[in-house]
Amino acid sequence: MFQGPAYENIVASGANAALPHYAPSQGGSKMISRDEPFLVDSGGQYRDGTCDTTRTVHFGYPTVEQAEAFTRVLQGHMAIETAVFPAGTSGSQLDVLARKALWRDGLNYLHGTGHGVGSFLNVHEGPHSFQSTTPLQPGHVITNEPGYYKDGEFGVRIESALLVREVVTKRQQDEDMWLGFERLTQAPIQLKMVRASMLTKDERQWIKDHNNNVRKTLEPYLAEDKRALKWLRRECQKGFGNEGKGSAGLSIEWD
Repeated sequence: MFQGPAYENIVASGANAALPHYAPSQGGSKMISRDEPFLVDSGGQYRDGTCDTTRTVHFGYPTVEQAEAFTRVLQGHMAIETAVFPAGTSGSQLDVLARKALWRDGLNYLHGTGHGVGSFLNVHEGPHSFQSTTPLQPGHVITNEPGYYKDGEFGVRIESALLVREVVTKRQQDEDMWLGFERLTQAPIQLKMVRASMLTKDERQWIKDHNNNVRKTLEPYLAEDKRALKWLRRECQKGFGNEGKGSAGLSIEWD
């Protein structure tokens, strides 16, 4: 099913990750560090679809500034994914949801919040996006990728692909159509990057449910890979921040 990369992967650490579309050069690359966030933006082309995913992790322990920035980005990511909106709403009308938590701290990002995704076609495919005035429709696939970039120091981005679908609301009228999102991407969110004290009760539960769903979805596919299965369970079951704090890094068991 796998046909090849969907685009040139963005793999960056420290100051390089502060460049949203970083590409390594002969003299500009650097070693991965335990002191800086590490960002991976990766995607593949498959006969039945196209992937575009970004996660930001830390191989040591994040600073307060790094964790707070990550948490604000994550809050924007959650706000988009949990949005419910009437038919006829465009992505540009929802864009502010991804930025609200960042703006509260005087932070922002200068790239788009998300773009349409083709199926075994172009990774960036319109006409819909979170910058477009084209109404979102059931069946559209769109990325959800808020970020924050501190020039010369570090970058954070969290990206998942979402499917636009119809939802039923509590007081919906028969003639109304309401829409929401279903997440397609299955990749854990690293909880030690999160400052739980900045989250609401609902946000904390959303994150726990997210990682639990990722674990349940991926476990059957990793049944024969004990090393990968152990990593998945560990990443999905860890606590927030220093809760359940053990050794730093993403350890690998070489069985």
